[in-house]
Amino acid sequence: MLELQLDSPCVMVIDDVPETRMLLRDMLEEMGFLSVIEASNGRDALEKLKSKPAHLILCDHVMEEMSGLDLLSQLRNYPYLVDIPFIVVSAVGDVPVIETALDLGADDYLMKPVSFQLLRRKVSDVFRRRCA
Repeated sequence: MLELQLDSPCVMVIDDVPETRMLLRDMLEEMGFLSVIEASNGRDALEKLKSKPAHLILCDHVMEEMSGLDLLSQLRNYPYLVDIPFIVVSAVGDVPVIETALDLGADDYLMKPVSFQLLRRKVSDVFRRRCA
């Protein structure tokens, strides 16, 4: 189990595919996260984050309504959301897209399909860097 530094961390999973959200939720719960919020696109996520900010966001890139990179760009404009760690989880592996995500402030980029071990390592690394 991942040792969490926060009392009750909340993770938001954003993906337009319900099965992907459920898979990531299951992995996060197995890692010890008790609070997982789901959103189906960037616009849905932004509305939910305004009322309940998360401690970590896992977000797909390609979605209807608002893409993951558009959401990331908008989050960096809200003072109370700017510091939320953000991991892009996407099937898009183009180097320019990955570079753009990192330039916009993504903490990491994870390719689908996601393995439990790699997700655990990436989440752990993000929290370790943020807490250092």
